[in-house]
Amino acid sequence: MSRLLFATLFSGSSGNAVYVACGEDAILIDAGKNNKCIELALSAIGEDPHKIRAVYVTHEHHDHISALQVFTKKYEVPVHLLRASAEVIDVLPHTAVLHEGTFTDETGPFRVSAFYTPHDSACAVGYTVEAGGKKIGVATDMGMLTKNVVAELTSCDAALIESNYDPEMLRTGPYGPQLKARVGGKYGHLSNPDAALLAAVLAYSGTKDLLLGHLSAENNTPEKVMEAVEDEFARRRVTANVKIAARDCPTVLLNED
Repeated sequence: MSRLLFATLFSGSSGNAVYVACGEDAILIDAGKNNKCIELALSAIGEDPHKIRAVYVTHEHHDHISALQVFTKKYEVPVHLLRASAEVIDVLPHTAVLHEGTFTDETGPFRVSAFYTPHDSACAVGYTVEAGGKKIGVATDMGMLTKNVVAELTSCDAALIESNYDPEMLRTGPYGPQLKARVGGKYGHLSNPDAALLAAVLAYSGTKDLLLGHLSAENNTPEKVMEAVEDEFARRRVTANVKIAARDCPTVLLNED
């Protein structure tokens, strides 16, 4: 069986990119920061950007697409995104493949399926990726837990989920009232308690490896995330391998043959 690698290249409001490789093929989910950062992050984990066969965009916010133009010009790979997101992007990558709604795409050894997530963008999706005998889920940038998100992720072997803010840090932190309301709203970002609950549900359903990402630099800490998860796991008597995705460098969750 081909080697399977699942990692965030970076994760946070300054930029997001998720990398999944199976043998000599790979995909990206989102391409934030810039092309140089993506190349350096891949080099740090011993990977070659020429392996990438496609990019799948979750939504159109800058921290998820800022590297797309340069990356696609250099590597000429298709970029899959929903039409609603495409319509509010100033300049689309010339390799854009538009989808009217949630979709499934097969690229090399990957079967990639989109599902809706609740976020204040034109349209936002998460993805499941089936490859190398595993199913991987990616769901960030969502203000609340929904039945469809839970249903899509509960069959995954491994998943990246959002744990954006600690409620007390957000309440007392530097953001203005409007931004606090936006982040903490139903279409903003996921709190540590909600992320911990989702992690526990997934662990109970059989997910063995979990990556908590998109932490706010102003309203969260890795320690607060882990405390919330550990408390919820203890309450529900579940276990899983849990890691925190680094903001500015790669975090590998799976690397196995």
